[in-house]
Amino acid sequence: MASPGGSGTSTAILVGLAPDKMAALQPILESNEVTFEVMNDANAALRHAKKTEPSYLFVWRDLPLTTGLKLLQTFKRRHPRVLGVLVGHHVAADERRSLIKQGADDYIEIDSGSGHIEAIIRRLMVRKETGIIGRNERILQAVETVESIARTKVTVLITGESGTGKELIARAIHQRSNRSHGPFIAVNCGALPEGVLESELFGHEKGSFTGATSQRKGRFEIADGGTLLLDEVGEMPLGTQVKLLRVLEEECFMRVGGSRDVHVDVRIIASTNRDLWQLVEEGSFRRDLFYRLNVVTIHLPPLRERREDIQSIFLGLVQEVCARNNLEFGGITDDALLALENYDWPGNVRELRNLAESLVVLSHGKRIGLEDLPEHIIRRDSVHPGLPVKVGRPQREVERDLLFGRLAAIEERLAYLTNLLLDVRGEPVGVPVSAQYQPVVPAEVKPGTPHQSDEIIIRPGTPLKQVERELIEATLRKVNGNRKRAAQLLGIGERTLYRRMKEYNLT
Repeated sequence: MASPGGSGTSTAILVGLAPDKMAALQPILESNEVTFEVMNDANAALRHAKKTEPSYLFVWRDLPLTTGLKLLQTFKRRHPRVLGVLVGHHVAADERRSLIKQGADDYIEIDSGSGHIEAIIRRLMVRKETGIIGRNERILQAVETVESIARTKVTVLITGESGTGKELIARAIHQRSNRSHGPFIAVNCGALPEGVLESELFGHEKGSFTGATSQRKGRFEIADGGTLLLDEVGEMPLGTQVKLLRVLEEECFMRVGGSRDVHVDVRIIASTNRDLWQLVEEGSFRRDLFYRLNVVTIHLPPLRERREDIQSIFLGLVQEVCARNNLEFGGITDDALLALENYDWPGNVRELRNLAESLVVLSHGKRIGLEDLPEHIIRRDSVHPGLPVKVGRPQREVERDLLFGRLAAIEERLAYLTNLLLDVRGEPVGVPVSAQYQPVVPAEVKPGTPHQSDEIIIRPGTPLKQVERELIEATLRKVNGNRKRAAQLLGIGERTLYRRMKEYNLT
């Protein structure tokens, strides 16, 4: 069922939302010109997206037969440029961050009011319209800043390493502003010598220098009514900085060789990959200009500090390359994706874009594997920070090491289970807890035959390893030794359970 969603081109699929939940979401989607299809089945949503890829996917968190998060993860693997949003009831801030880190582009608390829901949808629209991909917290903060300042005329300074997407953010500000109908002009201040840069920015009069055979408008005049991006502003010569300061303060300037003021209405956005304050201290950048530019600052992190976004960005870039060159993408192995996530990307997104194009063109539609990646990316000493995983090895070894990397979370899980056991009936520490683990008589034991109790006694100061051993042993007794069922109850994988059984000599 399609909604009468207005004249916009944005589309959405809504999965698993009951009518009362739809009542909170529908008017906001319609007011933002988002048309949508409502579906109750996850497979139907995947089939529908094959025919017409939507802009957004809104999924109820607790779906029958699966979870909303699993559907989002599957969906975004196939359609990386679709923004997937989980919808549910109130969650703690930590849990919301965890859901986003695991694959959701955002989380809507359906009972939080229309203002909250509309703010999230508008934030999603910023990302969709401008092509900003990623769930990294600092990227999301940058998007929020874009939305909050776009409709003002405040000067913005965008900082970050080369290739992090500074121009993309500048274009996002322009597109979301009331100047979007006007021009967006970008000029690289570091690519031109001082005399040429001054003429490029402010224009010149006929005869003002050798070769000036006619009057020429500069970038400020061309950008009148719109936005001017001064890229790599830290490279601007001091003489040109003086004239720029006057434009910022008085909104007027003189052309090179001119004698009258030219008035313009231009929003200035500056970007740099250098530390402007250090340049001020060194005397190569004017202090007054720094303060005038540094009204609102947006800092973009390098790709190596947002590794959770590498897969989505890569797949999105691949989709672009395939569409632009009419090519097919045969997929990529998990080993190869892991290698991409482990690499530090000194060239940031620009380097990743170049690699994506190269891989797609050279693969001829075949599946990309670890052997297809450049040697400097798959070097054996590439280690993901925080995980003991080296790439360039068989997939089975990588999976094994990934499992070891997750063991650090098990003790935290056990502490949670221990507290759950203690709190389930409000019984004090040291009292047998039987709410979760009742005595179970194995099938082969006849009634009346003595057997070991499944009750657990936890006393203050009991080592966590001992608690873990007793908990695993009691769980195995409860399920008659069924390791798969025991692992499910404990919330860990079968392999992890097996290793723990060997460690504690449990059979």
